[in-house]
Amino acid sequence: MPPEDTPPQRPRLIPGRRPGRFGRSARVGRFRVIMLVGVVAFFVGTVSLRGLASFYTDYLWFDSLGHSDVFTSVLGAQVVLVVLFTLLFFGILFGNLTVADRMAPLVRPPGPEEDLLSHYHAVVGRRGWLVRLGLSGLFALIAGLGVSGRWQEWLLYTNRVEFGVDDLHFGRDIGFFVFELPLLTFVVGWLFSTLILTLVITSIWHYINGGIRFQTVGVRVRPQVKAHLSVLLGSVALVKVADYWLARFELTTSTRGVVDGASYTDVNAQLPAINLLILISLLAVVLLLVNIRRRGWVLPTLAVGL
Repeated sequence: MPPEDTPPQRPRLIPGRRPGRFGRSARVGRFRVIMLVGVVAFFVGTVSLRGLASFYTDYLWFDSLGHSDVFTSVLGAQVVLVVLFTLLFFGILFGNLTVADRMAPLVRPPGPEEDLLSHYHAVVGRRGWLVRLGLSGLFALIAGLGVSGRWQEWLLYTNRVEFGVDDLHFGRDIGFFVFELPLLTFVVGWLFSTLILTLVITSIWHYINGGIRFQTVGVRVRPQVKAHLSVLLGSVALVKVADYWLARFELTTSTRGVVDGASYTDVNAQLPAINLLILISLLAVVLLLVNIRRRGWVLPTLAVGL
């Protein structure tokens, strides 16, 4: 006998789930992503349009006065500064992160820290260079854009001339203090901040790669990593030497006395103190370089303390 027609079976439902739930969730997720992208695009477009309107308004104002060349000179100086310092920051940070990757141990020491970082290594894998590239590019862009406001110092430096009169204390032409010293002071300060930030990020990168471990038995910082960080600290100390050296010339614009300029206290007390700081910073550089081939952190601690 032919089998009797049986009613179609209803699909089994998994407890706690409803039909089409994942489909609705996917649609809701896509809708949220589209909304987020739309909001970001609207915000970026609004800011860009306001910036373009302000930019064009400034150009029209300069052009109406017959000084459009002034506007283009300022704009050119800002573009050159942003490009130059962005590339410089990118080269410093990306180079140090690349060195840190090459120093990474082939086998990372086991421990609770490695358990936390294993997911990162599983996701990144051999695409670590992309992370280095993106991280360096992001910080470099932020650092470069912040330099655009220094166009006055840049234009003074690129159009420097001599006055033909030497300073009484340092024997330098007055033009050095007017045209060169402002930009040199800024560059040295910028390099100091850049190296400090690079030192911090590079230390974190060594930690991610397993070159630094705090909760492990034995060597917590590999010798290669210690040498790398010592070189970075030595570079920071060397930049500080340049900072103190330029601080000597800044005494010519001191406001300590009754009138602006190097007073008796500046020449006889402040200047010798700055010269002493230069010698101390040079000693710190030597200690940090010697520490490359020594064990322990006594010399780096002493150098930083100095």
